[in-house]
Amino acid sequence: MSLSLGVRLLSAVTLVVGLTGDDPGQNPTSAGTVQASEVSGTWTAEIRSARVFLQLRTSSSDGGDWSNGQMIPADEFGGIPVNEERFTASSLKFELRREAGTLAFEGAFRDGRGAGLFTFRSRPEYVGEMKALGYADDLSSIWLRYRLAIHDVGPKYIRALAAEGYSKLSLDEVQRAKTHGVNIEYIRDLKALGYRNIALDGLVRAHDHGISADYVKAMRGAGYSNLTLDELVHTHDHGITPEYIDELAKGGFKDLALQDLVRAHDHGVNAQFIQETKNNGISMPTIDGYIRLHDHGIRSSFVADLRALGYDKLPADDYVRLHDHGVTPTFIREVAAQGFKNLPIDDLVRLHDHGVSADYIADMKDVGIKDLTIDQIVRLRDHGITPGFVNHVRARGFKEDSTEGLIRLKNGGLWK
Repeated sequence: MSLSLGVRLLSAVTLVVGLTGDDPGQNPTSAGTVQASEVSGTWTAEIRSARVFLQLRTSSSDGGDWSNGQMIPADEFGGIPVNEERFTASSLKFELRREAGTLAFEGAFRDGRGAGLFTFRSRPEYVGEMKALGYADDLSSIWLRYRLAIHDVGPKYIRALAAEGYSKLSLDEVQRAKTHGVNIEYIRDLKALGYRNIALDGLVRAHDHGISADYVKAMRGAGYSNLTLDELVHTHDHGITPEYIDELAKGGFKDLALQDLVRAHDHGVNAQFIQETKNNGISMPTIDGYIRLHDHGIRSSFVADLRALGYDKLPADDYVRLHDHGVTPTFIREVAAQGFKNLPIDDLVRLHDHGVSADYIADMKDVGIKDLTIDQIVRLRDHGITPGFVNHVRARGFKEDSTEGLIRLKNGGLWK
């Protein structure tokens, strides 16, 4: 059967099941309805690094459908080469055997990507074996058995969990642990590292958040040897790696408290930022100091440009103040070109805060208002004295050029 023909045939198939939603496990066949003996659907797959990313899709005559995707080791399939990522076959049959039953596939592969049809058939002994372990769920539903087969939930996994201390679990708990990657090897690896008597939900959370045995070992090697699983989840979620810890240590910050590590990373402080800051003559005694600099936008280029303008011996707080008030190297250069050179930090901040730009100074010069002090230019700007106002004053016959005289005229209503 060709792949295209198989897909066309599938669209005409009517499954005899009682499915009424998206999750086949929640739709057992109602009383008086003939039980379905198999589940059929379509599959797509891609072979990557000796694993198969398998996507399954099933649908019913009432329009409900369900899909599932997961990565499965290639050697668990019968009929697929393990290390052939560009595997090509025009007509292929292969299978995946689980305790709950067997999924039989047919279709085609091209350059490691495949598609086709599948059928799931339950293993008759499965229901009895599960009931013997205390699972009285309605395993007569072919859809529930299909779901359990996909996730490889069966007596073997349940017994292994019990041997590790996880017994009397509900079927939902077992399935959740399996689908979230909590296999027996994972449990044993964490136990060997001292994480015993951890609730199954705690293991699920740890695995979901990327806590592997290798990560635990690496964090211990970096000096953090007594972290709880919750603390490990916290550090991993915030991007804390042993490499990051080592970088900060080389920058002079060893043995930081866990929350300081997290804060530094969250606020963008890394070894490069610390070193560049030091290269520009700013050395902070604590990690909080570097966090503050980064939060206020103090970057290497900003500091280097200020140093080139003669502001090379400023304390860190002055760089922060300048940046917070919008005083850029460009602003300093422009007002210097208008005669305000080598201004103290306070004057630079004052000019910018009061809206005195280089253009304003130049425009006032063009109408003859020049050789002003910082106080005078700020007062003029605060009182709304513009070149337009000066021209208006002169057009009315006034020859007032002094700062206080212009302000008196403006306050007296001459502008109107």
